[in-house]
Amino acid sequence: MSEDCKSDSSTSESEVSACSSSYNPLKALYSDKVKIPVESAPLYENIAQFEAAQSKSNEIIPLGHAKLVQKREEEKEKKRIEEERLLEEKNKRRFAQYQTVMVPPKEYRAKNLLTRIEVMEGPLGVLKECVDKRLRVKIITRSHSGVRGVLHATLVAFDKHWNMALSDVLEVWQKKRVKQRKIPPVMGKPVPKGTAATISTIPTVTETPLGKGIFECQRHVPQMMMRGEHIVLINVVER
Repeated sequence: MSEDCKSDSSTSESEVSACSSSYNPLKALYSDKVKIPVESAPLYENIAQFEAAQSKSNEIIPLGHAKLVQKREEEKEKKRIEEERLLEEKNKRRFAQYQTVMVPPKEYRAKNLLTRIEVMEGPLGVLKECVDKRLRVKIITRSHSGVRGVLHATLVAFDKHWNMALSDVLEVWQKKRVKQRKIPPVMGKPVPKGTAATISTIPTVTETPLGKGIFECQRHVPQMMMRGEHIVLINVVER
């Protein structure tokens, strides 16, 4: 501590003055007698920044001028926005002559069963009317060898293949009495009676004898999906 005081006392003002010819930077660094010639002089981080500030006075901002930095960034942002606007206007003028030639893109519309029903015509248009007005229809179905039976139902939906979704279905068909039903060996044991009913409700079938071993069967099904390949004829019952 005493050595620092001695060295500071032995230092003259000419040695710590930046304008003197006998300026000693080492003593000026550790002396308390140093006086800055220009107190408002700008401060830079290093010599390279100072040299750059001498050649580009507008781009290099000294320390302690945050407002100038903020102002410069705002000016850069405004300049960028203005350049983008001018570029957009230039592109509009450039491609204006091609706007009439360009084909507008087609609007994509999802295609499904409901959208196809809206444009049905002919016989399928009649079915569309039945769907809209909830009309009852009579459907004659077939088996592998002939006519199987008749369905009285309300049409809910259909497609171009005549596949139909029906509700409130009354099914009527005829069958012969089966004396003894043979089960093929590959089918295994028959399902015990009443097992299927515990899984889902089975419609009750009412059998009416017609004579000669033929019975007329009826059952009511809340909902049914009918494939188009099993349909022979469709009549509109209600109008």
